[in-house]
Amino acid sequence: GINTDIVLVGNFGCEYRINYTVLGDGVNLASRLEAANKPFGTVALVSEATRNNSMSGFAFRLLGTITVPGKAELLTVYEPLSRLCLPRQETSPVSPLGPVEDVRAITRVLEADPADDVLNAWRMIPRLVLDDLVKAYEEGMSDFVAGDLPRAEKAFAKAEELAPEDGPAKLMLQLCRKGKKPGVRWDGVIRVEHK
Repeated sequence: GINTDIVLVGNFGCEYRINYTVLGDGVNLASRLEAANKPFGTVALVSEATRNNSMSGFAFRLLGTITVPGKAELLTVYEPLSRLCLPRQETSPVSPLGPVEDVRAITRVLEADPADDVLNAWRMIPRLVLDDLVKAYEEGMSDFVAGDLPRAEKAFAKAEELAPEDGPAKLMLQLCRKGKKPGVRWDGVIRVEHK
């Protein structure tokens, strides 16, 4: 999990026992976001603070509003996507680091082991399919948040059909089906139970 916040970093302790560590609520939230990857089937989740403070050139997919153990407030979480996954009209041919570094970054992604990192989960999906997947997922999220679960279910089913391995689409499809059952109080919040 990735979170942006003000924290304390350094050597803490006493003369007999010193430990270099990071302390603060922001660190705890990052840990909770890491645990939230499991139900979403993702490799990395970022907080809204991280998304809002990121440089342009990064793409994120809204995954929803969650609650995590130990936190009372609702959190909006996103999945980071590769710069290579930006919609075509937003993709810049030159990165902020310059054209040479951009080519090196693309080369590293294309040559990497498919199990290595977040970017590889997306590079395995053809570009046209990825565009359609993100569009279907975003339509589903819009309907999900509005409480139109039948429409959301159709959109998430389309996303799952486009990419059967997409964990977020699978989770949202399950939540839509669960929320439609009689007697289930639906509020659009995804509850993460484990630390």
